[in-house]
Amino acid sequence: MNPSVYSRYRTAFVEALAQALGVPASELESQVKPADPAHGDFSFPTFPLAKAQKKAPPAIAASLAQGIKVPGLDVVAAGPYVNAKFALMPFTSEVLDAVRSQGARYGGGDVGAGKTVVIDYSSPNIAKPIAFHHIRSTMIGHSLANLHRALGYKVEGINYLGDWGKQFGLVAVGFQEYGDPARRNDMAHLVEVYVKANKRAEAEPAFDERARDFFRRMEANDPEALALWKEFRDTSLRDFQRIYARLGVKFEHMEGESFYQGKMEPVIEEIARRPGIKQSEGATIVDLPYEENEPPVLLKKNDGSTLYATRDLAAAIDRHERFHFDKALYVVAADQALHFRQLFRVLKAMGREWSDRMVHIHFGRVHGMSTRKGNVVLLTDVLDEAKARVLEKVQENIQAGKMQTGDAEGLAEQIGMGAIFFGDLKNRRTTDYTFDWEDVLSIEGHTGPYLQYAHARTCNVLRKGGGVPASYDPSLLSLPEEQAVLRAIARLPVVVQEAAEQCEPSFIARWLLDLAAEFSRYYTLGNQDRSKRVLVEDNEPVKAARLALTDATRAALASGLTLLGIATPENM
Repeated sequence: MNPSVYSRYRTAFVEALAQALGVPASELESQVKPADPAHGDFSFPTFPLAKAQKKAPPAIAASLAQGIKVPGLDVVAAGPYVNAKFALMPFTSEVLDAVRSQGARYGGGDVGAGKTVVIDYSSPNIAKPIAFHHIRSTMIGHSLANLHRALGYKVEGINYLGDWGKQFGLVAVGFQEYGDPARRNDMAHLVEVYVKANKRAEAEPAFDERARDFFRRMEANDPEALALWKEFRDTSLRDFQRIYARLGVKFEHMEGESFYQGKMEPVIEEIARRPGIKQSEGATIVDLPYEENEPPVLLKKNDGSTLYATRDLAAAIDRHERFHFDKALYVVAADQALHFRQLFRVLKAMGREWSDRMVHIHFGRVHGMSTRKGNVVLLTDVLDEAKARVLEKVQENIQAGKMQTGDAEGLAEQIGMGAIFFGDLKNRRTTDYTFDWEDVLSIEGHTGPYLQYAHARTCNVLRKGGGVPASYDPSLLSLPEEQAVLRAIARLPVVVQEAAEQCEPSFIARWLLDLAAEFSRYYTLGNQDRSKRVLVEDNEPVKAARLALTDATRAALASGLTLLGIATPENM
């Protein structure tokens, strides 16, 4: 795929500056920034040159601007800055052609061609419900998978299930005490059992020891214990798959910690050789220099059972052997930062050079979403409530004649889910945020429904206008507002690359809001001036060009929303 229109012009401007100054383009690359929209598209400050040239920055800028010629860019000096602005043509036709030729793939590229990225995300524990807080890992991970695929990477998405450990012993012994045999395949019942067993284990050490003993039996390959584990695991997986199907999330691999049962001894033996192991209070730990008060990396407890860290080390080695990854991303909450720092440190100490390619993609917490009893809020309950709240509004709008749809339930599901997803992904992933129903469901402001409405509005305009004509004259799109929409569209490929590089889906969210706002400004011009309407009367050539711009906006919005896993309704 060729470089994007935006990148191509930026590169040409950097190279022209470099040639004029007699320096390598790489020296100027980081100095060329987006300009203030009133002055252009790219800007180069001349302050750093003043000392060497013994001239005032404005004089340097004036001289540079006069000597630089870049086809398709108007280059001018503005005080100490050299600014470059897209010329109306061929920029306009190039942007529209790029969107039309790439369609749903617009925004993507090929920087990841021939490379593999492993993304570990979602990762709930079996025999526990998928709670609302799982939305963060699941949808951030899903967006990152989409972004990397769009850039040509081979994505190996792994849902690394917590299906091994003492918590399963709690479910097993809890079922012996509180379970109803007739409901053993009912996920909701398993959750009830787990909650009761967990409370009892906290209050009764003997019951907690029974759970530990059951897990020891699992690790010793006791057939009866493993049969019960497999049955409850399958029940959980069926429930998980139903929820993931609703979210529109698919994984290349559904693997649990159990996948590494029986595969950890060779890893422990390797660590024993380098960097070494030692015993501490009966437990086996990695022999590393630890900071003051830093807990050591445990490989085995004093009862011989393995831990999360042991299984993660085995998993990392296995994933590199299977996928030969160029990047491995762990989309896990920030409170696991120490675990991942230590994981990567142990791998490096083992001589695994590829540990440098592993990154903990940490994220903040969601506040404001809990019941009065303080219980865990189930993700399905939140999705159901979002749908119910939206359905009420959809039905009101249908009755008022403001909306037409043959599937009110389906539309409410799309809008409700879009609201929840965008409400999460618009935030920088590293920050905490507070969930608020009124905020996420609003049709106005920085919300998913607002963006879905913007997409539906472009579809509606195209329907009314009879679609995009086969031919049109891009040079007729000369209004400043039209050019602002085109500039926003042109930026998407750059934003996609930055979002993938920094593992930050919120960049796409902010770009979507920018494009929707620019199109809204443009579309409403016709309220004051009929000649500026998209569906302008008595001027077919201008109408044809404006329909082409509307279609490019539609395609770009659809591409951005799809990268975030958000549906694109054509009617709202």
